[in-house]
Amino acid sequence: MSFGIDHPLIAVHDLETAADQARRLGFKLNPRHQHPWGTDNHLLFFADNFIELIGIGRPELLDYRDDNGFQFGQQVAGRLQIGEGIAMVALESEDMSQDHQTLIQRGANPPPPIVFSRLAHLPDGRAEEVGVSLDIVHDAQAPYLAQFLCQQLRPELFRSDPSLERHPNTAKGITAVWYISHHPHRDAEMMRSIHGESNVEPCDGGYRFNTDKGTGYLLSPTAIRQRFPLIEGIDEGPTRGIALSLECTSLTTAKQCWVSQSITFAEISPQCCDIPPEVLGGTLLRFEESI
Repeated sequence: MSFGIDHPLIAVHDLETAADQARRLGFKLNPRHQHPWGTDNHLLFFADNFIELIGIGRPELLDYRDDNGFQFGQQVAGRLQIGEGIAMVALESEDMSQDHQTLIQRGANPPPPIVFSRLAHLPDGRAEEVGVSLDIVHDAQAPYLAQFLCQQLRPELFRSDPSLERHPNTAKGITAVWYISHHPHRDAEMMRSIHGESNVEPCDGGYRFNTDKGTGYLLSPTAIRQRFPLIEGIDEGPTRGIALSLECTSLTTAKQCWVSQSITFAEISPQCCDIPPEVLGGTLLRFEESI
């Protein structure tokens, strides 16, 4: 098994501006929430995964360290220093104790999982505490390749409003996360330690890792430019996520949303359109219509 893509964290300078842009793109968002390490977020839910827009809400808390010494807020702040974009990717866990042992067996050797709590705003106006268990795999040589297991301890409260999964742009879910890597062979070793040897394989321009929910790609700058014509000047910088593929049910409906809001997009094929990275959080969004 390979842990499925649960949610990428897109770091943004101004969370409310990013939330407004997401709405213009045709997404629904949940209310703003806070983390104990100084970041705030909005979530864009799909049936099986979601996107997290994350920004710095209380910079005075960024030096907060979890029980293992990891500074989650500083991870986001560091990503913003090189520009908006994907800071980390969360992977789905339904049994953290067992999944932690799987990571150890594969050679990832993460520190023990940590648990944090926050208030969830429910549709009826109540606020209840929800807990989340995290198991972070981080490599200082490739900090923005970091991934972590995420288990919702009260999932019935986390996804309490199914209407948030029905987006005007008809987006259904994340099908792929795309990374640019100057060292794909090295970075593929980290992915093997997380997803397992059999789930990481060579592909044109780099490597692909297959998960229970979606696919990840580690590609060279040349290969990234070939796949995504809208991405320019991408040669510099560390390994990092630069694009998401999203499945939608009607590209025509999505384009109508974007035209009505004067959103720039490029038609790649009759079933595929790209939203340039400057529109939302430095991350290219590739919409692909279900066939």
